[in-house]
Amino acid sequence: MMTPESPSDRALTDLAEAMDGRLVRAYDDDWDSARAPWNLAIDQRPVAVAYPAGPEDLRRILAAARADGHRVVVQPRGHGPSGDLAGCILARTSAFDEIVIDQKRRVARVGSGVSWGALLSRLDGSGLVALAGSNPDVSVAGHVLGGGHSWFSRWRGIAARSIRAVELVDAGGEPRRVTADSDPELLWALRGGGGLFGIVTTLEIDLYSAPDLFGGTIVFPASAAGTVFGSVAAIMADAPPELSIFFGLTNLPDIEQVPAPLRGQTIASAEVVFVGTAEDAAPLLAPLLASAPVLADETRPFTIGHLAEVAAEPTEPAATIEWTAAITSFAGGDEAGLGALARAFQEATPAGLTVLGLRALGGAIAEQGADAAAVAGRLDARFLAFAGSFLKEQRPADPEAVFGPLRRALEGSTLGLTLPTFLTAGQDLTFSFPPESLERLANVKRRLDPGGIFVGNRPLGPGAAATTDTD
Repeated sequence: MMTPESPSDRALTDLAEAMDGRLVRAYDDDWDSARAPWNLAIDQRPVAVAYPAGPEDLRRILAAARADGHRVVVQPRGHGPSGDLAGCILARTSAFDEIVIDQKRRVARVGSGVSWGALLSRLDGSGLVALAGSNPDVSVAGHVLGGGHSWFSRWRGIAARSIRAVELVDAGGEPRRVTADSDPELLWALRGGGGLFGIVTTLEIDLYSAPDLFGGTIVFPASAAGTVFGSVAAIMADAPPELSIFFGLTNLPDIEQVPAPLRGQTIASAEVVFVGTAEDAAPLLAPLLASAPVLADETRPFTIGHLAEVAAEPTEPAATIEWTAAITSFAGGDEAGLGALARAFQEATPAGLTVLGLRALGGAIAEQGADAAAVAGRLDARFLAFAGSFLKEQRPADPEAVFGPLRRALEGSTLGLTLPTFLTAGQDLTFSFPPESLERLANVKRRLDPGGIFVGNRPLGPGAAATTDTD
């Protein structure tokens, strides 16, 4: 709990009175809940939390920030933070909740406060899909502006490239509509560079025809993890781009929400999404199903509104520490390398490792390049790896003890770059983009926000004074 502050900033006091929405300060009863991110292990301490009701409130927030020497960071739903936000006004754009589906043009117009769960529900029954991530609580804007890996990225590419238009309020408080015709360089930067350049209010993104979807989770015993991992790698080596598989290991908690036979157990799993019918998916998945004993097979035809059920990721805030890596290849081959990774998970479990997940890449992700269309482009890796430790009662954990075994198992097998949406606390955009792209982003930043009023959780890196967005 923060020590209550007196309202010493004149501009913030005036802002609280002028806003159509609400400004929360440290002396308000809901201060701690307002400032909290999704990851409760991160202690955010902004000077105020603003809930703007519309674009006019955004202009008021920016004017107050300039008057009192503060900066502005946007977190629609609290995902992706990594700093304490000292000296920042934190804006929550939950009121920007517009959703318009244009089936004829295959375009969705989405407010920056809209979650993937809300958009996918609206798409249900349309036969159209968007390049959604795996967690329904994440905002569409934060995901696609940060590059965004989707269940459908092997088929249609990185989510950032689905952006057609962005509407934002710039550093001067002026509205801008950014398209490939109006400002191609800024659109290039927004497609992966995030909120470096303004407060996004609305996006227009491409939709794709997918009348049939099939998938779900297949559960295996943890003892078969190495075999299951190797089977997935073999399948995905030449799988059609319509098939995506996320796979990994999880230490399930002993709680009522977990099916009784699996409570407190460690499981290996493969989450599958296929753009097509069950009949077409069957021969692709047959080697996986035959590779090890199957504890549960929940695959089935489904509609886009049920996509989040495939991974069934947590949607409630929790305290976590996280680690990610993009895997290129294993010196000893897939079977040996993935087997070593499974053993590393077991080694790290006593230190508190909760989950290890891998996403098979390739397809359109490997074909795209960094070009004039988007800063987020080709990722020259075969898998994206993620690991996390859920902290009990926010007790500190030793990251080296939790993640060190994984790093050692992957020594010499990682790329060093990943999508901004996969960066963890303390990492900047040098972990996502090459130097030439970082310099190009910095040039756009200097043009749009020369005073550096916009700040976020992803700095451009050493030598650059700009930062990017949180979700």
